[in-house]
Amino acid sequence: MSDTGSKTSKSFVKEAAILSLSGFAVKFIGLVYKIPLTTILDESMGVFTAAYSIYAMLFMISTSGLPVAISRMIAGSAEKGRLIETKKILKMSVFMFSVVGIVCSLLLFFGAETIAVWSVHPDSVLAMKVISPTLLFICIASAYRGYFQGLRNMNPTAISQFIEAFLKLIIGLGATLIARKMGYSLVVQAACAISGVTFGTFLGMLYLILYHKRKKNNCIVNKTRATMRYRQIAARMFAISLPVTITSSCLYLSNFLDTLVINKALIGSGIAEQTAEALYTSYVALTIPISDLLPSTLVYPIAISILPAVAGALALKKRKKAIGYIVSSIRISGIIALPSAFCLCALSRPAIALIYSSGWGKEIVLAGGKTVMPIDVASKALSILAIGIFFISLVSTTNALLQAVGRMYDPMKSVLAGVMILILLEVTLVSIKPIGIYGAPISSVACYVTALYMNMRYLRKCQNIKLPFRRLFLKPLVCSAICGVFCFISYKIGFALWQGNPDGRFASFVILIITGVLAVFLYVFLMLLVKGITANEVRLLPKGKQLCAYFVRKGWLSDSGVDLEDE
Repeated sequence: MSDTGSKTSKSFVKEAAILSLSGFAVKFIGLVYKIPLTTILDESMGVFTAAYSIYAMLFMISTSGLPVAISRMIAGSAEKGRLIETKKILKMSVFMFSVVGIVCSLLLFFGAETIAVWSVHPDSVLAMKVISPTLLFICIASAYRGYFQGLRNMNPTAISQFIEAFLKLIIGLGATLIARKMGYSLVVQAACAISGVTFGTFLGMLYLILYHKRKKNNCIVNKTRATMRYRQIAARMFAISLPVTITSSCLYLSNFLDTLVINKALIGSGIAEQTAEALYTSYVALTIPISDLLPSTLVYPIAISILPAVAGALALKKRKKAIGYIVSSIRISGIIALPSAFCLCALSRPAIALIYSSGWGKEIVLAGGKTVMPIDVASKALSILAIGIFFISLVSTTNALLQAVGRMYDPMKSVLAGVMILILLEVTLVSIKPIGIYGAPISSVACYVTALYMNMRYLRKCQNIKLPFRRLFLKPLVCSAICGVFCFISYKIGFALWQGNPDGRFASFVILIITGVLAVFLYVFLMLLVKGITANEVRLLPKGKQLCAYFVRKGWLSDSGVDLEDE
């Protein structure tokens, strides 16, 4: 199936590459948005954050949760040539999600005062009311995104996300500066800043609607008039979307639990309240955003793209092709995530220094009078949390795979088990003085390991396939470890030789660029040397067929001659 009518299948990794580029652009715009906004709003940044956190949670659920149900249903119907059914699925999803969006928007608008008091952010009422319509816009956008993702067309999702982020930057910062110039209070300025999110989300939704009206359904070959009834569609959509949304919410909940647990555990261990707050702030403000940057832009799009590919293959009863997609997506996720984990672990300090500067925040006074800067705490925590990149990336991919094969409740059980482990370990480890704040990233990694272990067991059982660690990841693991050692040594050499401040933004930028580029070439060379990637997996990459042919001619790859996409 293709946009033109379907001569050859699209590569799910090509689709993932589109979302990766969009995701990177969105993350970059988000950084550009937040840095000046922090300076403008100063102490009222908390007012903005209280309202923005609601949007952040809903955005995550709307991009990785709600569209999954529609995507899976659309993929199966489209592969069978059920044009009428795909139209009915879209109509029902827009109706159902619009009702949910309207109810949630009204609840947030009229309940803003109650929520603000409960969350101890009384000045955030106006900002919450300004952002309340976003809940409706996100729900409608989710329906259209799921529809296009089911057709394996990732362009509308990528473009709409970029529109949201870009307008959030332009309108949000512009409105804030105007409000500041006119002398409005910081509370009003925070509401003006959040207005960029509302307008951006509305126009992103509008783009999806207009794109659908222009493109219609000319990418589906209509083979039959067979279709489910609206009642059947609604029941199936609810059955699929409920566990998927709960799973996505649980992944976000692990970050929210840090807010509830870390400070209390640190204070309970005898640390002063001011020191506990400073340690917590260093972790959540500097460590967590960077640790999420790589998997969210490089690996999560694979999870979004693989679901319709597997669901479509199973709908046509092409089990061999579906199993090929399952194994390849797990392998490619690992091949990308492993070097990201090792390299970020080695380069955690310059990564933080580049984005936030090494002088961010005030000195933290520890027990015994020893003082450290926030970057000292955050970089060590990031080195630990970086290891979790591999596990959280594979959790995302295996969640999508289980949902694609109809096991929607298995990922939910895995993630809930992981969150329980996180709570138990975090309360225990953070309370132990020698571990302290570093118990938080250790607990998060344990959460991801637990969820991944259970997901892999569920996949093996339900699909009756072998997923041995050695065959899947041993070679990429060895190559990634070598790259990690290379990055660590290169950073230490660059740090020692730099004239001036080696912790400065410019020094960190130069060291990261040189080390990162060399590490990429080293990883590719090592993977080809040990034959750590197959010809079929190279074909799944953007421009993969040309790359595969070149590598085969050079003798760097052996070719079985079987193309997974053509089976």
